[in-house]
Amino acid sequence: MDSSGMAAVFTAAAVVLLFAFMVVKGNRDRSSEIRKKILSSWGSRLPRLSFAERISHIRCFSDSLDQKCPEGRFAPVDEITARDTDLDEVFGLFTGVLSSPGEEVLYAWLRHPLTDAAEIRHRTELEDFFAADEERRVRLGAIFAGCGHIRNRSFYEAISSLDEAKPIGRGKYAALAAASVLTILTLFVNPVIFVVLLIPVLFLNFRTHLQMKREIGDRLAGLAALLRLVKASEAAADTKDPETAAERAVLKKCADCFSSLRRGSFWVLSGGSVGSGLGDAVLEYVKMLFHPDLICYDQMLKAYREHADEVRTMLETFGSLDAAMACASFKASDEALSRPVFTEGGRASYAVKGLWHPLLANPVPNDIRAERGVLLTGSNASGKSTFLKSAAIAAILAQSVGIVPAQSYEAPCFAVFTSMALSDNLSGGESYFVVEIRSLKRIWDAARRESPPVLAMVDEVLRGTNTIERIAASAQILKELDRDNVLLFAATHDIELSYLLEEHYENMHFEETVRGGDVQFDYLLRRGRASSGNALQLIRQAGFDGKTVDDAEQLARRFEETGEWRI
Repeated sequence: MDSSGMAAVFTAAAVVLLFAFMVVKGNRDRSSEIRKKILSSWGSRLPRLSFAERISHIRCFSDSLDQKCPEGRFAPVDEITARDTDLDEVFGLFTGVLSSPGEEVLYAWLRHPLTDAAEIRHRTELEDFFAADEERRVRLGAIFAGCGHIRNRSFYEAISSLDEAKPIGRGKYAALAAASVLTILTLFVNPVIFVVLLIPVLFLNFRTHLQMKREIGDRLAGLAALLRLVKASEAAADTKDPETAAERAVLKKCADCFSSLRRGSFWVLSGGSVGSGLGDAVLEYVKMLFHPDLICYDQMLKAYREHADEVRTMLETFGSLDAAMACASFKASDEALSRPVFTEGGRASYAVKGLWHPLLANPVPNDIRAERGVLLTGSNASGKSTFLKSAAIAAILAQSVGIVPAQSYEAPCFAVFTSMALSDNLSGGESYFVVEIRSLKRIWDAARRESPPVLAMVDEVLRGTNTIERIAASAQILKELDRDNVLLFAATHDIELSYLLEEHYENMHFEETVRGGDVQFDYLLRRGRASSGNALQLIRQAGFDGKTVDDAEQLARRFEETGEWRI
């Protein structure tokens, strides 16, 4: 070999070594960053700023459970209840999720509370496992973070896109790769021929690869997500922690189905499409020149389709471990969070001490023990709606992640429904009252199922119609919902209901004090019906003419004394 050939060999070797160094350094830097993130984020309550725009992607796996989950295992939270309780915002409190599968599974947990106390206990045992040992937490956390996320998509979305994918063949891309190899070999034989061939070969290969990436880029991203999930599942299965034995066995069984898929996986999992370092950029050019990802595409697609059920199981199992660690971090963020106790049999009941709303900066804790329905009365802005939301959120969190924002919680596993923040359905041509009737009807229907028992929160029953019909219909509906398997909390301004239904519902209220013309609230729940109101005082504070408010107060007193309205 002449001197020019030797120089070419040394140059090629130097390039390979530099490339290997950049890849290794990039991996080490990422590992160090992951460790720092895991340690710094533990027990953090800092809000995640990015999840809101991705919620439509995150929820795809949860939505799929509605069609595929075993009947009776879950008591799903419907859209009305999720909106009333700001469940997406509650999900944002769980800042410790490290992977897309973990994020997707955790959201699915919140939208699908369990009905089996034993299954809930298993989740809490996993959470306690992560809370107990920092090193194990970091070790498994690195595996979760290594699985990572996909830009603008969820793992479930990306992998599910493979269901519609079509084979592309491998002969064309193998031939182009061979042309690249032969061109490089001519450098050591005849540099002149190398220079002549280099430009057209580069152009043809780069153009072909970029064109196919545009056509099947989403499918390649799906394969990359699948391969990352398989790789991370294998790593998690190889750990030896006895507390995760059941999950590790499932992950190993599922990952073993994809041993053939691992061939060539490095090329699908590397490059600028999944990384941002210099080594990733170099890998992307290597792929453009030799097409290893396109050559492996059909083989990987076939392996996925043969084991699609195992992929779903693997995503849910792997995600559950990451979700459990995030839940443990959430619980560690506040000493006021506790574990629920679940009861069985008998009339539905709800006993909570120190209940608070997890989205409020300075919540006021409340206690309640209810063995029958509750009618909540009180002034505007006194805390009725917040209490109803707090009680519903506590039940959902208790049955989904085994954590409650309260000092103690004791209740059965409920199906939770709310009817609170309703509005006109303009696109559907439905008035507020019609929307309200439909909302109440779903609670009515759930109450007629044998199990699970229903916990329902209703804010201002039938507010969309006139007073006489509202009171008459509300009294009858609430009376019919006084059942052993239903626990209904209803807030109302109709004090008449507190008398009509006192044999069926317990009366509780919030109240206010007026000092120096200001209305002040302590947001504490009290037994009995409310005896005061603040609507006229608030109208006065808003700047309405004083005589107008004085006359209104006199009109109200006359009605209370005589039962007649007269202006």
